[in-house]
Amino acid sequence: MLIRRAKKEDYPVFAAIEAEHPGFPAWGESGFAGEEKNRNSVTLAAEADGAVAGFISFWILRPQVQLNSLAVKKDLLRRGAATALLGKLLEYAAKSACTGIDLEVNEFNAPAIAFYRRHGFEVVGKRPKFYNNTQAALLMRRALQRSPHAALR
Repeated sequence: MLIRRAKKEDYPVFAAIEAEHPGFPAWGESGFAGEEKNRNSVTLAAEADGAVAGFISFWILRPQVQLNSLAVKKDLLRRGAATALLGKLLEYAAKSACTGIDLEVNEFNAPAIAFYRRHGFEVVGKRPKFYNNTQAALLMRRALQRSPHAALR
């Protein structure tokens, strides 16, 4: 699995991946393009066999990382793309001397909640009516060990 910085050419594929997941808070191509203007934003693509398999988008907001979006093509779920993308986020967090990662996930998205729990996230709160003014978001957080060798940019 290759993890690389996203390119403009990836945005239509990202939007198609979002569309495969009903209820997913879709950004669409324009949303990903807008992230290019945010100096704190990082968007990465996962490639499998030369094709985009998934993406992750997050903000480095020292001392925290805000995980905004993570999705994988339906036919490639459970093949390591999401874990590889999250692993790369952890590398960025360590290099930026961050101490935690925050995210919101739909309270009914059991597979995503289970994935995040397996990777050390805990539920720390809830936002009622966060999605489409109807469904709640669970706030999840993972604390990170601050490495004495982490770059202090």
